[in-house]
Amino acid sequence: MRRVVVTGVGLVSPLGPDRESGWRALTDGCSATDPDGGRAPLADDGAPRAVTLALAAAREAWIDAGLANAAGLAGERRGCLVSSSKPLPPGAPGESWRAPDEVPAAVARALGAEGPVMNLAAACATGAQSLLAAAGWIAEGRADVVVAGAAESALHPLYRAGFAKMGVLSKAGRVRPFDRARDGFLMGEGAAVFVLETAESAAARGARVWAEVLGGDFSSDAHHATRFNGNGERMAASLARALKRADVPPDALDYINAHGTATRLNDALESQALKKVFPRNAPPVSSTKGATGHLLGATGAVEIAFALLALRDGILPPTLHLDRPETPDLDFVPNRARRAPVRRAASLSYGFGGALSAVVLGRNS
Repeated sequence: MRRVVVTGVGLVSPLGPDRESGWRALTDGCSATDPDGGRAPLADDGAPRAVTLALAAAREAWIDAGLANAAGLAGERRGCLVSSSKPLPPGAPGESWRAPDEVPAAVARALGAEGPVMNLAAACATGAQSLLAAAGWIAEGRADVVVAGAAESALHPLYRAGFAKMGVLSKAGRVRPFDRARDGFLMGEGAAVFVLETAESAAARGARVWAEVLGGDFSSDAHHATRFNGNGERMAASLARALKRADVPPDALDYINAHGTATRLNDALESQALKKVFPRNAPPVSSTKGATGHLLGATGAVEIAFALLALRDGILPPTLHLDRPETPDLDFVPNRARRAPVRRAASLSYGFGGALSAVVLGRNS
């Protein structure tokens, strides 16, 4: 199996229209959540909003990878797995019909990807599972370079009403992951896109490597349409499998970007899962949703981007609005970013329907 590395990162979120502005806002402790939905500061261009976000992030990642003039890279060896989980159904008020694969198709056209192109929908684990599936394409030789990630703009009243009916939106208007007073999330939009390729091809063209995709897991809780198993066992098993496949002992992990939705059930189960995998000396864990809101299908990709930036800069992003941790023996990096050596990091994503994802990344040596 071929080793897979990340050579380009593009990011758009409510915190900023590009990677560096968003990261700076996050580490400065800014929050861009909005009860009406946190919009990314990116102008509309007439295209469907998720396509606009995806293309902005994809172009940033492509340039970052040094591939803007990659004439020697055959188009049929370029793949695209930039996904969106929530295209609006036909007849949604104020919306026209959209193809389920409009996001990856638009990115493929923009970057000349004539190899495998696919949309993968796994609710809020969409971005993470897209990256892992794309890494599999490269490892198995189906493509040499894959643009992977997710984009989502699901701020339509139809989705907001659904989440409100489920009781998972914050009535207080503040996203407080892992806090005793948490009462749900606020929705947002965004995109994160990565350029993945083999370690050998990156070295051959002298590309900067952000990190290696050391391993991961995407699986299913297979328990309930909107609730996870009541003791966090499947969440724990997913992370344990990812660490084993990455050949990273639990005590060698330096940082975890948690799913941390600030809902009563998710954060309790996720904390239990972390304590199962790390019964002693858990690494620092933070949820960045207090800053971005919940970006739904894009959230896993955006949080992987934050994990990559933590690896690059040795900065742990904070869990905002955390005053009274429900699990005080876990280090949630409360309210302020912190400098720390980060060589290996994980990002966790979970989705309604039972989707589980864990991605393990290692800084390039």
